[in-house]
Amino acid sequence: MKELFRKKHELFLSMIFGAFSLKDEKLYEVFYDFALIEYRHLSWLGSHIKEEDGEFDYDINRDEVKFMADTNFELFENLKVMIQNMSYPDNQMFARFKSDEEFFVQKIDYLLKDEKNNSLIVAYNKSRVIDGYELNETSTNALIQFLFEETYKEYELIMIYTYSDIFTDSKVLSSIFVDLIYESFFHLKSFARMLSKMGLLYLPRQIMKEVYQFDDLGQFLVDGIKEEEMAKIECIKLSQAVQNEDLSNFFNFINNQENYHIELMKKALKEIS
Repeated sequence: MKELFRKKHELFLSMIFGAFSLKDEKLYEVFYDFALIEYRHLSWLGSHIKEEDGEFDYDINRDEVKFMADTNFELFENLKVMIQNMSYPDNQMFARFKSDEEFFVQKIDYLLKDEKNNSLIVAYNKSRVIDGYELNETSTNALIQFLFEETYKEYELIMIYTYSDIFTDSKVLSSIFVDLIYESFFHLKSFARMLSKMGLLYLPRQIMKEVYQFDDLGQFLVDGIKEEEMAKIECIKLSQAVQNEDLSNFFNFINNQENYHIELMKKALKEIS
């Protein structure tokens, strides 16, 4: 089960960062939806392992994450092979996994039939430019640094809150963790898509076990609140630094969302105290 969890994690990362790399918005939406389903599989599998008194972690083989490709079709083929290499035991949950992934393969085969769905992937060309935005070097550097840091942070938070949700018996905490997970998915999507458009998409570094297998949830939340407050400061700085009204409005929007994240974490602290 631990090995299966690792392979599902690798497939989830391949699917979601593969989606982020696609320039065509309709294709991106297809694979992003598939990635969210793979995330649900991963969460269900973690819960299943926990119920069986087993253990799992977020260690992966980064070489097995197949999200980088030169063309759309190469990416599609890589994802198809990963899906077809999955093997599951027999029960209703795993039957759901198989059914979902059979549909993913059918959809990929359909997309591969039309050459219009193929194009070069430019998510790694290091252009450092977003079409439609004219930024000076200072603004560009500030934006890139923020996006690198926050993309990793949001992926990390998704996985930490997923782990915490699986191992909590509190319905209140579970509800808070789920809210924070889906807020982080939106932020991850927003930041990673910007990196992709700038040719700087990357796979976040591995999450260390001590980050999510912590003994003191209260201290984690206290530290998390401080981190969110720092993120708010960085959003404000970036809003001022980019010197672009549309981007400034976006980062003010993100800053305001962080306010509610802090309130949710304070609510969680109150619950455990």
